[in-house]
Amino acid sequence: MVALVGYTNAGKSSLLNALTGARVPVRDRLFETLDTRTRSWELADGRQVVLSDTVGFVRKFPHHLAASFHATLEEAREADLLLHVVDTSKHEGEQEIRAVNAVLEEIGCLDRPTIYVLNKMDLVEDASEVELLRRLMGDVICTSAVTGRGLGELAQRVGGLLTDREEEMVVRAGVGNGRLVSWLHENGRVLGQRCYDETIELTVKLKPNLTGIVQSLGGDVTAPAD
Repeated sequence: MVALVGYTNAGKSSLLNALTGARVPVRDRLFETLDTRTRSWELADGRQVVLSDTVGFVRKFPHHLAASFHATLEEAREADLLLHVVDTSKHEGEQEIRAVNAVLEEIGCLDRPTIYVLNKMDLVEDASEVELLRRLMGDVICTSAVTGRGLGELAQRVGGLLTDREEEMVVRAGVGNGRLVSWLHENGRVLGQRCYDETIELTVKLKPNLTGIVQSLGGDVTAPAD
């Protein structure tokens, strides 16, 4: 699961549309997104990930919207990776990044793996603002949801980071356990499979925290042989 986070009007919904082909409404209006939007995103290697758009952050959040605001951030809490989207067409990027990170720390997910996405590059007039953010944030990706700039690079980077979080393992189950085989294809990467009499053996790349689900579906998990 990957979550888009960022200051209000940073272009998160536009990126969701550009990356997934979705058609969620996009308007330059405070709190245009209050309900989380989730779409399937196909990465460069063909894997499908869940991409979620969250409510835009602000420095002084209206008290009467606080409950709705925090409820929509559940996606960020559960995400394996955050895409912190920054509007580079303005001169307030540093302050907005700090405001967003303060909220992320408050809800306990500032330590999530994060890619800083410098968005709206098609509107940038002062390149020095981009260079400043590069120096502050380190590794960043420059994008434009309008022109498509950087979207391929972003997909490759996301795929690389998620792959680093996976481990190779061998799963054995009965040959008739189609439910488990289907689940492994949907939630991991099946590198190969073989059948032995009544047993099917699959070599997969999978996040370690999902092995419990594999076992509950009737799979036996072991480390691959050297």
